[in-house]
Amino acid sequence: MPTSLPPEQSSDTDPESGSSSYLTRIQLDSPQRPPLENPPTDWTPAQAPNRRSKSRLQTPQVLIFGFALLILIGTLLLKLPAASATGHSIGWMEAYFTATSAITVTGLAVLTTASDFTRFGQVVILILLQVGGVGFVAFSVLLLRLIGRRVTLNERFIIQQSLGAEQASGVGRLALYVLGVTLSVEAVGALLLWLRWRTTMPDSEAAWLALFHAISSYCNAGFDLFSGTKQDVLFGYGSDFITLAVMGTLILLGGFGITVLYDIASFRRDRMLALNTRITLILTLVLTVTGTFLMMLDSTIYTDVLTNLPFHEKLWVSLFTIVSARTAGLTILPLDQLGEATQAIIMIWMFIGGAPASMAGGVTSSVVGVLLVSVIATAKGHNAAVAFGRAVPVETIFKAVAIMTVSTLLVAVMTLALSLLGEGGIFAEGFEVISAFANAGYSLNFTSSLDNWGRFLIAFTMFWGRLGPLTIVVALAQSEHPSLITHPEEPVILG
Repeated sequence: MPTSLPPEQSSDTDPESGSSSYLTRIQLDSPQRPPLENPPTDWTPAQAPNRRSKSRLQTPQVLIFGFALLILIGTLLLKLPAASATGHSIGWMEAYFTATSAITVTGLAVLTTASDFTRFGQVVILILLQVGGVGFVAFSVLLLRLIGRRVTLNERFIIQQSLGAEQASGVGRLALYVLGVTLSVEAVGALLLWLRWRTTMPDSEAAWLALFHAISSYCNAGFDLFSGTKQDVLFGYGSDFITLAVMGTLILLGGFGITVLYDIASFRRDRMLALNTRITLILTLVLTVTGTFLMMLDSTIYTDVLTNLPFHEKLWVSLFTIVSARTAGLTILPLDQLGEATQAIIMIWMFIGGAPASMAGGVTSSVVGVLLVSVIATAKGHNAAVAFGRAVPVETIFKAVAIMTVSTLLVAVMTLALSLLGEGGIFAEGFEVISAFANAGYSLNFTSSLDNWGRFLIAFTMFWGRLGPLTIVVALAQSEHPSLITHPEEPVILG
């Protein structure tokens, strides 16, 4: 049954999201929920929270096991001889690694998608990355509802039911909405790419390539059909403004996520943006402009990589590379030929990633934004972290710290593990691990040289990078419970 806040609890501002009152508030545990009409004789009110907690404990596991099952199915399909260009089955590790990379929309590969897989194999990869992208976004928004947190989506988007008899229909509407937005954006992108590419290749070939790269771009997947072929970069359109603009726009839209896109679409009517949307847009702009500027300072771009291109085309290529670095990984430059300073910038940008509950990965822009706001507030001696007139809840800051800490430890441990295996230089290992964690797909041509243990570590990092941050948030939200016990405070020496 739908529930609503009582008048005395309503406010103009959502304290957690910073959004105004036009955004729907969903409280699954609202005290206004009517009592059971015919409760069982052995039922007591104290049993209700326990039943909710038991059911909630299953929500992160459903997401994890669901994606693991998809990886298993993808591995079996890619292992079929029909998926291999040689007519013989590829190895189990190659099939497992490729399926994991596709489901987690990463793009790291140990085989060349264009030449080592048949059209059937390429279609399997395309379906896997589409399901992985759409499924993750839908599950992310759904899990936020299941754990009882406020979801900052407009009331005409959020399903107006709480858990109960109408839950299944609500999940269906949510999935259809996410799928509808995804297919619509991808269709427009594929059409624009086809119109551009059909002038230099047959219509059918241009249609397939446009469809593949539109889906890969929007899903921030990083898979392509031009690397490792005799075709020039992007089939000769590697520095073409229209091609790069279309694919770059798709990457940005996929990295924003459904929540941000809907908030932007509602701005003309409501003249309000949620705090999460503002942080995402500002960080995206700052990171894109700053990254492009710093990359253009790399002299190797002019002397070794893009010597024959005019300045404006070098600008488009650099801009696209920075946009793609934030978890898309569509490579149009030989990254191993860039300077280490530029490679380091790309590593940092990959680690930050895109918006939460989107096609992008990384620690997410929201985590970085919350931590920056908290640092600034601490430096100024403020008691609360405030951004755009909205105070960030302490529990949100704790979650951001937890995500950043666990993510940093994971990257450090995995890099150390690869180093102990003696796979390569520490810089290349760290670059590959961050790319896997951020589901970015950029590579210094290091992944293909890994042995099975190294590939397994990278595959695990891709899986954790896709599901880890959301799982942490869900687990922390589930463990929240009021306590009547307070403890004395004691400062700890810092610095």
